[in-house]
Amino acid sequence: MSSVPHPLDLAAPRTPPWHVLATLLGVLLVWALAYRDSLMDMAAIWSRSDTFAHGFVVLPISAYLIWMQRAHLAGCRPKPAVSVLPLVLLAAFAWVLGRLTSVAALEHVSAVAVLVSALWCGLGHRLFRRLAFPLGFLMFMAPVGEFLVPVLMHYTAEFTVSAVRASGVPVYQEGLQFVLPNGRWSVVEACSGIRYLIASFMVGTLYAYLNYQKLHKRLMFALVALLIPIIANWVRAYIIVMLGYLSDNALAAGVDHLIYGWVFFGVVILTMFWLGNRWRDPEPDDAAAASSAVEPVVRRMPTGALVWLVLALFAGPGLGAWLAPADRVVSVTLGTPAAADGWRAQAGPLLPFRPAFAGFRADHAGHYIGPAGEVGLYLAFYAEQVAGHEMLSSDNQIVFGEKSPWHVVETALEDSPVGQVRYERLSGPQGPLFVWRWYQIDDDTLTNRLRAKLRLSWARLAGQGDSSAHVVVMVHSDSVESARPIAMAFLTAHRHALNATLAAASAEAQR
Repeated sequence: MSSVPHPLDLAAPRTPPWHVLATLLGVLLVWALAYRDSLMDMAAIWSRSDTFAHGFVVLPISAYLIWMQRAHLAGCRPKPAVSVLPLVLLAAFAWVLGRLTSVAALEHVSAVAVLVSALWCGLGHRLFRRLAFPLGFLMFMAPVGEFLVPVLMHYTAEFTVSAVRASGVPVYQEGLQFVLPNGRWSVVEACSGIRYLIASFMVGTLYAYLNYQKLHKRLMFALVALLIPIIANWVRAYIIVMLGYLSDNALAAGVDHLIYGWVFFGVVILTMFWLGNRWRDPEPDDAAAASSAVEPVVRRMPTGALVWLVLALFAGPGLGAWLAPADRVVSVTLGTPAAADGWRAQAGPLLPFRPAFAGFRADHAGHYIGPAGEVGLYLAFYAEQVAGHEMLSSDNQIVFGEKSPWHVVETALEDSPVGQVRYERLSGPQGPLFVWRWYQIDDDTLTNRLRAKLRLSWARLAGQGDSSAHVVVMVHSDSVESARPIAMAFLTAHRHALNATLAAASAEAQR
């Protein structure tokens, strides 16, 4: 007659969870070897970007959360789940797509998703359910979120201007810049609040996991941690502007406003945690939890599943290396588009201004004088778009960097003789500059970055080449009403010459 063990006996660790820890470490090391290039790219972003510096602590935090579960993992052995292999391969395919199309966000998210799904496959379903949050927390390693910066900057500027006006202070707004009676302010990337948003969301989800047991409470607190920093950043920007205005710029000037911003953000987050602590759930019964978590000991590990898992981990990088284009020197001569009747082509830029594009295989800056007026033209040609030579890079903007003397103060989409183009009004040392620009892929005019990226990605995967160009037409004038007819007349007269010039460059790049 056998005796029934007491729950406390089950809760006591019979053997250290070495099998679980060995599986976790083994999968992590194989993944780091297979995806070392992506891991190094992410680490480089963590080291140079304050927004994503938290990436360095994500893995240690996840490891500590797993170590906290060691009593519940005692006596357990991984039971690899072969049914998760398709998920690993799906994430690997997404990684290949991101790698080949130079979409860094997709590449990095997919690389971490491969790690999480591979750990799930190696541990099995029951152990993964126990460690779901520590393993899912690894997704914060992926440095993504910068696509939100323009949206956050826009709404920060709108709220700040509205709040300052509601306070009785006159404000003149030009896009992300606004002028008060005693000073000029602008919303730059550091003011977008993206750092606060990502930091708050990561810490908030961790706080919810450690302090709540019910899923709906955890989800609600994570949502609050996502919304609070957005609103707090708006209030922070308003307070800084008002401090500068009321002190005649003696306060909140220079780096002071960044320091005040972090102090304010810290107070808001501490308040959020203090309020969240009021609804904290009681600690679970460790003995009961450990008792329910113990699995029957598996005497023999199914090595076949682990072999398939290792092959799946190397499948993505292997396929990516096979499909990746060779990084070769591309020699292209970008000629001057032929001037139409009544127009004369001139060497050199229209103004001492050049779009902040990089990685092009060839570029051309010139201007034309014709019956309608004077027009500047800038072409940046791209081909064989490997890392460092992409047209659709986050660094390729009409104006890049906070230190640039030029600023975009207005933007819109407009119809033109070549199709829909993006209109922008720039403010700089020489006064207003009116710009119409687009992405040229074959004979098509595109303004949407995502559509252009998908178009280039499909062309590359289909083996059709990825030659493309960024075309910029500029007019220096007092108003858009006087500048627009000049630009439209130039495009009407030169659209065929532009297409011919880019087509010749594309044919040269393919030889």
